[in-house]
Amino acid sequence: MRLSKAFYIVILLQLIAVTGLQAQMQRQRVAVASTVDDAFWTPTLITQPTTEHIPARNLNVTIMHSFGIATTDAISNFFGFDNVQNVRLGLDMGLTNRWSVGIGRSSQLNVVDIRTKYALFQQDSLKKMPVSISLQGDLGIITQENRQPLSDDVSIASSLIFSRKFSKRFSLQILPTYAHFNRYNAIGSQNLFALGMGMAIHLSKRYALTAEYYPVLGEHLPGTKNAFSLGMNIQTGGHVFQLFFTSTEWHLQQFVIADNDQQFWAGDFRFGFNVNRIFGL
Repeated sequence: MRLSKAFYIVILLQLIAVTGLQAQMQRQRVAVASTVDDAFWTPTLITQPTTEHIPARNLNVTIMHSFGIATTDAISNFFGFDNVQNVRLGLDMGLTNRWSVGIGRSSQLNVVDIRTKYALFQQDSLKKMPVSISLQGDLGIITQENRQPLSDDVSIASSLIFSRKFSKRFSLQILPTYAHFNRYNAIGSQNLFALGMGMAIHLSKRYALTAEYYPVLGEHLPGTKNAFSLGMNIQTGGHVFQLFFTSTEWHLQQFVIADNDQQFWAGDFRFGFNVNRIFGL
């Protein structure tokens, strides 16, 4: 009888020890940090790049459209829809979960652009890294015939993107941006700086309000206004549709900064849309 009681006591102590160990392991698993995703849903907010990245071995196909000024001869031009101002077709591929490369072509000036984006840091759930930081570079080449050397048709843009998803509903980003034109029209070489700002308010799993602003720091080019855009994202399966009103006809950062002569709040806005579709390779 004594051996039997001792045996049961040993078994009971072992069960208690195993249960305690499992509970400790569960607590350790809960404490593992994970990256915070879906701050903006797409690699491009409206015209600004975001800290969202395309997963490795995935391809993002984008179609970007902008139309004429909605308030100019609104009835005869059907609120600008009769005037397709600019179309950009683009492909971006995730080489890793942090690094992507892309190429696109805009109908305006027939600009071909090559870009890349890399995630330096990613916001995590334990707040050890409170923000996401990405670096994006873009090389643009005007391919429209203009009887000037190819070197004069080159422009670049570089942004350091800081973003934070403050809650399930609200995300904010700022992106110091540098743009350079080897030759801008008849003005010659130009260096421009801007401090982009963007935000997203997630209304539900399918809808989100977006806005972005591109104040140029320092000297503007003649006639240039700070670009502003206001939009709505609609997520449907593998597609994200972006509908927006914007002051700029461009979808490339350096041209948004250098070539926006419209003032959104004065009523000089146009309708546009982006379509994003992810394909697994």
